[in-house]
Amino acid sequence: MNPPVIVPPEKLPREAADWLARELTQALARKSRVSLALSGGNTPKAAYRALAEHPLPWERVDVYFVDERFVPPDHPDSNYQLVKQTLLDPLKLPDAQVFRMQGEREDRDAAARDYEKALPARLDVVLIGLGEDGHTASLFPGHPALKEHTRRVLAVEQGSKPPPWRMTLTFPVLQGAGAVLGLVTGEGKRDAMRRVLAGDMSLPASHVTNTQWMLDPAAGG
Repeated sequence: MNPPVIVPPEKLPREAADWLARELTQALARKSRVSLALSGGNTPKAAYRALAEHPLPWERVDVYFVDERFVPPDHPDSNYQLVKQTLLDPLKLPDAQVFRMQGEREDRDAAARDYEKALPARLDVVLIGLGEDGHTASLFPGHPALKEHTRRVLAVEQGSKPPPWRMTLTFPVLQGAGAVLGLVTGEGKRDAMRRVLAGDMSLPASHVTNTQWMLDPAAGG
């Protein structure tokens, strides 16, 4: 695991966007199309807005999602809706380049299996976060999904934060990605971040060992 990068809060969105853009550029130098998988939550909002200002050849970038709540795509809790407002709409990215998780579907397992089929063999660039309980994506401490080594996408139920059902990429996908950025802010996540960096494998985020963590001073201690 690389040492974490600690960035002042006012510079963090730009630094994160620059990191993502740099990794995408490197991937684009090797192949004609690249994949970018994004997370929801409050932390990456400003980073997505900053990323939209980068003059990348966006027509060669396909956007995927790390996880999603089982809600309609226009729901306030939808990760897709957040990314749409902060990145996809500013870029005017065509729907054909956006592979959203279909959280409105009643058959959750079928939705997860269909997303597995939509995923590329390997994601090029991924952005993840960290919860105060040490979860990342929608992989929560103690959940059976942590032991999944075959399925690439799962529908999971967890009781810590509503809504209870989510769709998530699994460890094999995250661990196999070309480049992973972990973006973390706030004092409330300091203890979890310390434990992840110390290699506490009881926390799901510790298992994504290919992550470059980028923190504000409150999270980094």
